[in-house]
Amino acid sequence: MKFQYDPSFAVNDDLARDLLKITEDSLAQTAAGYDEEAAEPAPGEVELPLRGADAIVAHIEINNRHGVGVLLERLFGRYRNVLSVRSENHFGGRQDFGDLDLCVSHESSSRDGWAASVREALGDNTVARVLCVPYYPDDVRNALALTSIFDCPLATYLMDDQNVCSDGISDELMSELLERSSLRLAISAELATCYEAKYGHRMWLMPPVVPARLIPPAPLASEECLAQPKTGAILGNIWGQRWLDLLRETVRESGVKLRWYSTNHLRYLSGSPESLAKDGIEIPLGPPLPDAELVELLRRTAFVVVPTGTLDEEDDRKFIAQLSLPSRIPFILATSQTPFLVLGSEQTGAARFVREMETGVVAPYERRAFREAVARITEPECNTKLRRRALALSGRFADAGAAEWIWQSLDLGQPFDGRHEEWMRKPRPDIESLAKGRQAGRGLDGK
Repeated sequence: MKFQYDPSFAVNDDLARDLLKITEDSLAQTAAGYDEEAAEPAPGEVELPLRGADAIVAHIEINNRHGVGVLLERLFGRYRNVLSVRSENHFGGRQDFGDLDLCVSHESSSRDGWAASVREALGDNTVARVLCVPYYPDDVRNALALTSIFDCPLATYLMDDQNVCSDGISDELMSELLERSSLRLAISAELATCYEAKYGHRMWLMPPVVPARLIPPAPLASEECLAQPKTGAILGNIWGQRWLDLLRETVRESGVKLRWYSTNHLRYLSGSPESLAKDGIEIPLGPPLPDAELVELLRRTAFVVVPTGTLDEEDDRKFIAQLSLPSRIPFILATSQTPFLVLGSEQTGAARFVREMETGVVAPYERRAFREAVARITEPECNTKLRRRALALSGRFADAGAAEWIWQSLDLGQPFDGRHEEWMRKPRPDIESLAKGRQAGRGLDGK
């Protein structure tokens, strides 16, 4: 099906004209001077050893099998002279990111041992600056060792909470990491305000970014998007077994069907495609779709379901749900304008974002509430309003220039400009109440 821009959709009132102007201006400013062909890496093998490399420190392989990997590839995948350092392998070492990638773990070694392990793994390669996305304690150790060895600047980018609602990283290690960092970024307002309150260091906002080439500059009208109002989509991973169990109970016999698009599906979860299909959740056959094809599909979808945590005592992934913003939400919002139906607690990071940005609805894991939410979100007037709101926000998530924004902000020790602070900063959460339910946050697979 071919999508067309619907003029009546864009000029019904002054608000519609204003939001189109905002989006066009934002995209134009973000993409100014960006030449996609010029940004392609030069052909040929990179020369080793690396000299003055940008070191990206993460927990596992940077690939398209998890949100952190997708986002880091989107930010830095076009850059050369990049060293990737991780502490664990979850995908057999498969990674296409960076000019050189190393896996360094420390177990119970001393501080001197951290530096020795990193120095041995580096060989003759040198580092000029470091960006750390911490998830495991060894990610922090690797970042601190690199900055110590090369006396270079460090930026920390929090994408998941492993310290406030989780004990995955100790207070001592997190405190040292943030103290040593010249720039401290967080993927959500909740993460920023919580860590700022706990550690006393200013945290700056850096939401997930989206390929600018996939962001439409005007509303998308489709006679098909509401042709199947009882069929929605799920995009990305479901990180908790209980989340999946509750989702199945909610969708079962509801009359609603969901198609689940992911690169992992049941990698960390119990269940089978056949058993999910009986509950109304279909896993399409074949390899994962390229972004462009996935976007076209989402644009023909009435709504997207985002399963998240319940934040009660039985929630096995509370520390993921509480403060983080799943990168799939800005991706869907900016590229397809498809409304969201978030399932779970209204206090999760995903639910708060969708509610405050007015891009969807939130419902508990309860069949009747789910049906009512689907009916509401697929009403033509409501669906159109949510899509227009998504368009108004979409330009703020464009990826063009985002990596350079991070590096120039690191040079300054503060954001290069206020593009994110001006619209995402929210009231400070209650740290004490969040910390009461602190969970062990060992790994993606629950171990």
